[in-house]
Amino acid sequence: MCEYTYENSRKCRLKALEGSQYCALHIPYEEGERLFGDEIRRIKEETFLKRLKSGQTYFEGVYLYEVTISDFRAKKPIVFKNSHVKTLLFDDVSIPGLTFYNSSAGRIVVFGSEVGTLLVHGSRIFGLNILRVKFSNSIYIKDSSVRYFMLNSTEYIGKAEKGEEEYGERKTATGRIELANLRDVRRIGINVRYPLMKRLLEEHGIKISSSAERTVKATALVLRNVQFDQSARFKREVRLSVRHFHGQIVLENLHVFGHAEVLGGRIKIPEFVHVTVMGNFIFRRVSFYGDATWNVTVLPHLPLELNVEGFVVVEECRFNNPRMSEIFYRIARTSWERNGDLERADEYYYLEMVAKRHARLTAKVNGLKKALLKLEGIFEWLFADLTCKYGTDWKRPILLWLAAVNIFFPLLFFLTKSVQGLSGTMGFFDYEYFSVVTATTLGYGDYHPIGVGRAIASVEALFGMFMWAVFLTVFARKYMR
Repeated sequence: MCEYTYENSRKCRLKALEGSQYCALHIPYEEGERLFGDEIRRIKEETFLKRLKSGQTYFEGVYLYEVTISDFRAKKPIVFKNSHVKTLLFDDVSIPGLTFYNSSAGRIVVFGSEVGTLLVHGSRIFGLNILRVKFSNSIYIKDSSVRYFMLNSTEYIGKAEKGEEEYGERKTATGRIELANLRDVRRIGINVRYPLMKRLLEEHGIKISSSAERTVKATALVLRNVQFDQSARFKREVRLSVRHFHGQIVLENLHVFGHAEVLGGRIKIPEFVHVTVMGNFIFRRVSFYGDATWNVTVLPHLPLELNVEGFVVVEECRFNNPRMSEIFYRIARTSWERNGDLERADEYYYLEMVAKRHARLTAKVNGLKKALLKLEGIFEWLFADLTCKYGTDWKRPILLWLAAVNIFFPLLFFLTKSVQGLSGTMGFFDYEYFSVVTATTLGYGDYHPIGVGRAIASVEALFGMFMWAVFLTVFARKYMR
């Protein structure tokens, strides 16, 4: 009999291999290769699959090479404890749970399967890949060393518990994908391309097509206390990539030694708590959604909790309220200002100010105060946005001045015939000359307005003085700060 003793003090009941005191599952790699050579790989795989098909789903202290579990259904979870596996591949399996506890693995791949709960705890894994999986409870990767974590086209199909909802809590009891207390991480990728994985699956007879790729859906994606590998060769790479994810994102106590990106998808009530990104943080084509409680409790602290040493890029993103867009654009602006690119910082400053104006206009007020806010918004748009984009565009006041003084006002004078001069006849260029003289407040006296022209000339004089003041202010800000 096999001499392996389980943690409950019972011994393995399988027959020991010839020349060894251990069975095919418990014999260590070195001893098995010394006794049987490469044949030990086949012996281990056949024994494991035989035990699995006989109903055994709990494996403790086993040593396995490459094992593929295909087209398998079970009513009990599959558990690996204190085990060592080179490559473990699940293809088209339906099980209530998969647990990898205090074990080590070179690569674990779960593909095209349905799993209730997936748990990795206290283990050491080089590559953990979850592809096209439907889970009905949660995915937990905790207190482990995981070099590469890839999760593609995975969807939560369960139903959240209603107990907490009755007391106003969010639906976070189930449907979570949580990575907590991980170390030695080189990359975390959600819906990222992984060409080597496609080749690995094809080597095991599994053909995949890119047309089947879809978003990752979960109640929440939680990354907490994740320690990234700080080797110098990784500091310029994208270490955290979240693409086409639908759900809540929570990043807590995270120090990303490199770049991070969130591309596409619908992100609900994101939370960043003590997050530092040493490289750049990119948000592109993301739809952000926040509720009223989140806007008051979490959003105001976002600039303090999220620290990005590089640049923050916010492009083609959508926000369900202007206050959220204001905060995100402010974070982006300050990052570009801190790194010396004032040109790009001005772009985000303009977007921030527009969002701030919209936030005031959408404030929940009634009566006279609402009317005054609307008038203030119109005034701000007309004199701050339209004229110079909140002081970020020095070309716009020049173009507006030239268009108004050389076309608009001369046309008004021409149509109303409200200017008289020394000569009896007035051509269009005479009106244009009078318009330029009025806008620059020269006042030579050879032409003067009459009737309604006096009001038009007064408006033009004020316009000309205001636009020159705007131009000088914006020009000085642009090139002298």
